[in-house]
Amino acid sequence: MADLSIRNLGIGLASSILAGAISVTAATGVGASTSRSAPQAWYVYTESNQSSADGGNLVLAYRVDAGGTLTSIGSFATGGDGTGSGLGSQGAVTLADGGHALLVVNAGSNTVSYFRILSNGTPWLVDAAPSGGADPVSVTAHDHWVDVLNQGSNTVAGLVLTGAALVPSSHDAVPLSSAAATPVQIGFTPSGAHVIVTEKVSSSIDTFSVTPDGLLVGLRHTASTGTAPYGFGFSAGGEAIVSDAGGGAGGVSAATSYRVGAVGVLHPISEVGESQAAACWLVVNGAGDRAYLANAASGTVSSYNIAPGGPLVLRSAVAATVGVHPIDEVVGSSWFFVLTTTEIASAPVTAGGDLGLVNESAASGLPAAASGLALDDLSLKA
Repeated sequence: MADLSIRNLGIGLASSILAGAISVTAATGVGASTSRSAPQAWYVYTESNQSSADGGNLVLAYRVDAGGTLTSIGSFATGGDGTGSGLGSQGAVTLADGGHALLVVNAGSNTVSYFRILSNGTPWLVDAAPSGGADPVSVTAHDHWVDVLNQGSNTVAGLVLTGAALVPSSHDAVPLSSAAATPVQIGFTPSGAHVIVTEKVSSSIDTFSVTPDGLLVGLRHTASTGTAPYGFGFSAGGEAIVSDAGGGAGGVSAATSYRVGAVGVLHPISEVGESQAAACWLVVNGAGDRAYLANAASGTVSSYNIAPGGPLVLRSAVAATVGVHPIDEVVGSSWFFVLTTTEIASAPVTAGGDLGLVNESAASGLPAAASGLALDDLSLKA
């Protein structure tokens, strides 16, 4: 693939583009402001995950229009390659820097792409950096620290996000525990003090502490309460809310909440079943009091209330029916979206946090390999 990053366009042109389009600060930290003082829309992003044989990986960007319909605003080369088949992970596409940056894994070329989000929702490629391992499937960010989960090498590698580059960390990639098998998501805790990795085949969760200079230390390996832990998010109190896919058998999927201890030890709080099949993807709303599970084998979404302290209460086993085989999801203050292989379904989020009428084809015609989902929810912007 051609190198399309701003950093490699030449110093003069790169400086002109950055100054005119995204007004990045000169500081080495992110701290980058953009000209988005009066945004008027929400935007949804996914990646095509196409291999080099099909032209390479693309970010597919959409504007949220009336009724939750998604209107394409273009496809944007990542400068890397996908695998040509679904990644089977959560967090392949993630927002950073308060929604002003977008990070995308390129699992076929072992890189991570960094985009700035312009005022019209357009992602502008700034840089692509090595993932520090093989087969990156999930990426997470907290302030200027970025960590990448490399499923093929069972490692986590660090990157540093600046205004104009994504820079490999000076620290070596760290291995997951020897027992870890098929890791699927990585995420910082809300405080940034820890990084969590779920491992579906070994039914385990690894936790690291994060030092002030971004080094991951103090690996803690925990057998998960439920079978096949997969996607996760965090409650208002910082508890980890994790899906238990249960190996895909009907009636055994669940969600489990954990308290994350000071040194990264996970303390189970509650596990609650939801009677659906393959509850893989899990997201938590901005208030931290409602979780939504996408059930891949049932074509449904379940919802849970999250009580203070982390206890879970099943609100609805079938909060929405979204179509064939959901493979990722994202929730904002007003809209909920689910990637269903070649389509994206949408549903409004009511004031009480329930899901309204589903539009199963809010967007269609996506590549079958499409992976990851991110929502630039302007009402939640820092």
